[in-house]
Amino acid sequence: MENPRKAFTFYAITLALAVAVAFTLPFPGEVNLVATMMTPAIATLIMLAWIAPEGGLRKVLSLLGLDRAGFRGWPLAIAGPAVVHLAGLFILTVAGLAVFAAPQLSGSVGFAIFKISTGLAIGTLFALGEEIGWRGYMLPRLLGRGVVPAMLLVGFLHGVWHLPLMLATDLYHNSGNPLLVVPLFLVTLTLAGVFFGFLRLWTGSVWAVAIAHAAANTAWELMTEMTETKSALVLEYVGGESGVIMIASLMLFSFFIVHHMKSGKFKSAVDSP
Repeated sequence: MENPRKAFTFYAITLALAVAVAFTLPFPGEVNLVATMMTPAIATLIMLAWIAPEGGLRKVLSLLGLDRAGFRGWPLAIAGPAVVHLAGLFILTVAGLAVFAAPQLSGSVGFAIFKISTGLAIGTLFALGEEIGWRGYMLPRLLGRGVVPAMLLVGFLHGVWHLPLMLATDLYHNSGNPLLVVPLFLVTLTLAGVFFGFLRLWTGSVWAVAIAHAAANTAWELMTEMTETKSALVLEYVGGESGVIMIASLMLFSFFIVHHMKSGKFKSAVDSP
């Protein structure tokens, strides 16, 4: 089976599982969210165990980027989302659309740091359930079509995979008009695919990508807690996870990443399998 065909077979399985979770799972609330997050890992297992096996355990771990930590990518994986979200909060505050609200600490600063670090570690494990599929399995199998197109395509399809949960439940981005929220969200995830894809190719590790994914979720949650607005739509459309400020920041970030990758100084640690 050709590599692009493997990638799209994987995606068909993943999307079908996401639709099944959104429309048939009898459990309400966060269970649906967690179950959806696991569907890319389940689809990857189905591909490698039954549909298109690619060797033993050691080879599979290497192909998915699970056999290396990718430590050199961790600082960027954590700092990148933090800087983008802080910039969004700053712009909203300067524009008069929001007011910074210092978080209320229930303990010492050390405890707050421990709590955030623990949440990031747990979030990384959950994000790994997604990234094993998106950047671990799917991205390398599309690299033959061009590195940047592959990163953008995986980012876009990652966004589409969220839509059953977004449109069929009230768990995710439920405060805005779907006709606006969905396009903004898809553009955001498409551009984020460049950042996540770069981390995967630069480090050869899917762990670095999972950390970045978790860091983005954590930064979004913290920013929401530290932002007071007159309307939730300010965060939904302007300064939130997929608002226009985020999109503009990701466009700028993606430009520099692509420029670096084309400069001749970048050497990918991942080859198309």
